[in-house]
Amino acid sequence: MTAFKLKAAVSAMALLVAGPALADVTAQQVWDDWKAQMAIYGESGLTIGSETYEGGVLTVTDLGFDVAGEDGSTATGNLPELVLTENGDGTVTVTMSEEYPISISTPADPDTGSEASEVALALRQSGLEMTVSGDPGALTYDLSAARYAVELDSVTEAGAEMPAEALFAFNDIAGSYTSTAGAMREVAYDLGAASMDLLLDVTNPEDSSHLMVSGKVTDVATQATVTMPLDPAADPEMMMMNGFAMEGGYTTGGGQYIFEFTDASGPTNGTFSTETGALDFQFSKDSVAYNGSATGVALNATSAAMPIPIEASIGEYGVNFAMPLSQTEAPAPWALGLNLRELSLNEEIWAIFDPQALLSHDPATVTVDLSGTATLLFDVMDPAQAEAMGSAPMPGQVNSVDINEVNVAFGGASVTGTGSFTLDNDDMTTFPGMPKPTGAVDLQLNGVNKLIDTLATMGLLPDDQVMGARMMLGMFATPVGDDQLTSRIEVTEDGQVIANGQRIQ
Repeated sequence: MTAFKLKAAVSAMALLVAGPALADVTAQQVWDDWKAQMAIYGESGLTIGSETYEGGVLTVTDLGFDVAGEDGSTATGNLPELVLTENGDGTVTVTMSEEYPISISTPADPDTGSEASEVALALRQSGLEMTVSGDPGALTYDLSAARYAVELDSVTEAGAEMPAEALFAFNDIAGSYTSTAGAMREVAYDLGAASMDLLLDVTNPEDSSHLMVSGKVTDVATQATVTMPLDPAADPEMMMMNGFAMEGGYTTGGGQYIFEFTDASGPTNGTFSTETGALDFQFSKDSVAYNGSATGVALNATSAAMPIPIEASIGEYGVNFAMPLSQTEAPAPWALGLNLRELSLNEEIWAIFDPQALLSHDPATVTVDLSGTATLLFDVMDPAQAEAMGSAPMPGQVNSVDINEVNVAFGGASVTGTGSFTLDNDDMTTFPGMPKPTGAVDLQLNGVNKLIDTLATMGLLPDDQVMGARMMLGMFATPVGDDQLTSRIEVTEDGQVIANGQRIQ
């Protein structure tokens, strides 16, 4: 999906969900606030069929949007009816049509050879109700729905309809929004769903290849806070620099999926599951951060292209990163991490490269956790600085690196370590072409010699590489037990590199 298509889909969702969070205590005030929020589409991007008010009920018909991308793509949608009912107690109930069709059109591109396409989507809900309460500028509404889904109705390419089916749905939704408006507008939500359904079923008519993924996730809980300018359409290119920011995340219970892929080599099918999942994110003009994790990951698959089944599991999986996005007077924090713990494979897979079972088949682990500080020389989200940043020899500087954890365990051997370094970006000559580091890293190596011997016996390590590995261990490591080594690599202030007390540079 192109960035434009994604933006169009998000805009459509925002039209139905984010808008009510900005409602007020009378029907007209609710609707006026909706229109103010939807000004992000521009004067020509929003259409309204009619507005009628009678007996405390405001009815809006044919609420639509029409936005265009720079490449000629368009996205249009039309909500047949929106009803805002005053309850007589200072609250307003919002209901709407159960179906909201959306169409995304992309023209042919001669440069890439892509054909013109049409995608028909629909937002479908059942039992959706929103009750808005509070005071102007500080609103709360409660939301519930039996089901809220985004469904693919059709895909047409070069005038021919493609076989495709897609669904993304939440079931038994409940939660609330709060909204405040001051110098900025802030919307915070806390929503949960009993389960989430996912379906993707696509066939390529050119080669008849087929992909199907179907799954369900339980106990979905989401929280987020979005801050934005009161008039985001006034200067959309500078919206980030003018204060747009968001942070939040979600947690899930177990997930169960089935998949099937068929091509010229035959079918591949299987199952995929997780016990829990979580995601946290933060994004603003100053920084971006992401932290995703899952536990109890399991994959089981069979393929016509492989004579054996595939069974893999991961006790814990995670990936995270964080980085500054704006100029700062002082260095700002960054982080990067990968966590794969207790990775296991079935014996049939092990037998492919270890038929004699010489290696230990204990679960493997790969964990790398890095952090530090960095200085950006430009505001990344400022369009006015984009050209200068692109032509700069170095848009930023890394000031420090902390090795919080390194843990690699495989085949009965392990390497663990921690350390930290500071980098002098004004000294690019002590170590030509790179900032001068100062600091140290401490490593512990267990079972590495035995692993080298085993890999050599299996023929996976040539003799010259075995000799090189032995020399490196002798130079940088010190024996402290039976196949146990330690190593401390230090870079001093005057540029010396010292390994276990011995200067090597």
